[in-house]
Amino acid sequence: MSTVVPTAPVPAAPAGEVASPAPRVLTRIAGAALPAGAVLFAAGILTSPIASGDDRASYLESLGRDPVLTELSAVLLHYGNLLLGVGAVALPLLVRGRRGWLPTLIGALLSALALLSTSGALFSDWMHMELARTVPMDQAVTVSENVLSAPLLQLSFGLDPLLLLGLPLVVFGLCRAGVLGWWTLGSVVAGTVLLPFSPASGNLVPAAAFVLIQLPLAVAGIRLIARARLAVRG
Repeated sequence: MSTVVPTAPVPAAPAGEVASPAPRVLTRIAGAALPAGAVLFAAGILTSPIASGDDRASYLESLGRDPVLTELSAVLLHYGNLLLGVGAVALPLLVRGRRGWLPTLIGALLSALALLSTSGALFSDWMHMELARTVPMDQAVTVSENVLSAPLLQLSFGLDPLLLLGLPLVVFGLCRAGVLGWWTLGSVVAGTVLLPFSPASGNLVPAAAFVLIQLPLAVAGIRLIARARLAVRG
């Protein structure tokens, strides 16, 4: 003979109670963070000091030459990476159904981790700027190389290579799910191919390359804002 164990009744929601607006607000914030981050990042690239050569000494000299420009570029790049990383976490919310959800999830997490860790790496611009201004260049180069070659440093500030996998993966997943058009994946590929051909004498080409790479994130951010508005109307 079976015994039925009574369960406590689930309390009904009070009459007139509406759902919390927090998810919609957070979705809008994440959506706005993506295009804003892409704009700030492009501005940071455009204002980056230009080195006269490819060696470490030339790089340090460029950062120490104009401290105001160095700091401006570093701040723009820091917040550009930070906003892009925060917004990337919300990208899986755009996927409805099973198609494309797994690459979107994995790609979003890898991209967010890389972008957020890179935002902290901009601290080194201040360190290198002061090294170039206060100590002889050979000592500045030695300190810089010793710091940046520390093995465990890469676990904190050297995760940007994850973007080479994470960003195409999340864009592929969103295209597969029908959220983005396939042209956005082509934009990422085109920007990635263009980046190595950036001349050392100017910032326009690398800025254009990063705009192509990050354009799908900005478009996805606009989609997030539109999705939140539809949720309100629904």
